Amino acid sequence: MESLTPNILNCLNQGIPFALATIITHKGSTPRTSGSKMLVLFDGQLYGTIGGGLVEAKIIEACQTMIPTPGCQIKEFILNQELSHGLDMVCGGNLTIWIETFGPKPSPELIQVFTAMAIQEKEGKKNLLISRIQGFSNSSFTTQKYLVLADGTTIGPNLLPKTLFDAIDNNLFSNTAPVIQNHNLEEFIIEPGQTNATLYIFGAGHVGLQLAKMAHLTDFRTIIVDDRAEFANEKRFKHAHTVHVAEQFPTAFDELIHKKLVIDKNCYIVILTRGHLHDQTVLEAALKTKAGYIGMIGSTKKRDQIYGNLRKKGISKKNLNRVYSPIGLDINSETPAEIAVSIIGQIIQIRAQTQ
Repeated sequence: MESLTPNILNCLNQGIPFALATIITHKGSTPRTSGSKMLVLFDGQLYGTIGGGLVEAKIIEACQTMIPTPGCQIKEFILNQELSHGLDMVCGGNLTIWIETFGPKPSPELIQVFTAMAIQEKEGKKNLLISRIQGFSNSSFTTQKYLVLADGTTIGPNLLPKTLFDAIDNNLFSNTAPVIQNHNLEEFIIEPGQTNATLYIFGAGHVGLQLAKMAHLTDFRTIIVDDRAEFANEKRFKHAHTVHVAEQFPTAFDELIHKKLVIDKNCYIVILTRGHLHDQTVLEAALKTKAGYIGMIGSTKKRDQIYGNLRKKGISKKNLNRVYSPIGLDINSETPAEIAVSIIGQIIQIRAQTQ
């Protein structure tokens, strides 16, 4: 899911009024799930989507009606037969949409919060956006916002009760979708900051280049690693978040750690180096990480040879079973672009299964 934080920040800095529509909850068959967002300008210009079709058109209309008066409303949209026909699909679900409008003179504190959020997202760090509901009346209200960083630091006015803050600090709100939390007589909307999954591509050759393009289109934070500067450079990989030229593959992971790049379950590793020995070296190191996906290119013969070598070095069969090799979905791909499609397809499939 593409982050709208840069678009939000751009509108705030330029004083452009806009509305932000967020799916709070979804039930049944709906086009998009909780947490999906759409930014709407008064002239109808859009960033993001919450599903398209007639239901989105109705939400856009509601957003444009609300833009002149900054504030919030929570609205229910039922995908009945009329909307189902408009969506050209059989739907029978409900959407709860939080619409929040922002005026031409945002407060410095609000800009500070979204500036910090943009930085956190760019660095792949987790955060929580807290919206304290104020003046709730007939579904209309305003909010006061601040950001909670992973280390407990807050950006903006921290108005969260200590017990609720401690609960957040203990990761009790690790949802991927917004949560409305009641505390005594106060209500808070807690949104996990969007941290796109990180794709590590070891190998900056033809397939690596095409895979990086696919990863950008499908909202992965991409890190390229190779020991050849003529291949691994920002001019060639324009959309990569980081391009790292390793001194050598045996020390590549140590170099990444030194640069404070983390490999956890929200990370995907694809091994596409220029030779079997380098692939084995990278795979051995990758298996020591908590990566949610490890894939290695090559035939079953190559795979079995590398697995045999690693088994002799003490790596268990159970650990090797984590690896997807031959890599990618079986779509009879041949060209670098086709192979990249098969790989990104498999990664998207795995990502969907683990979210």
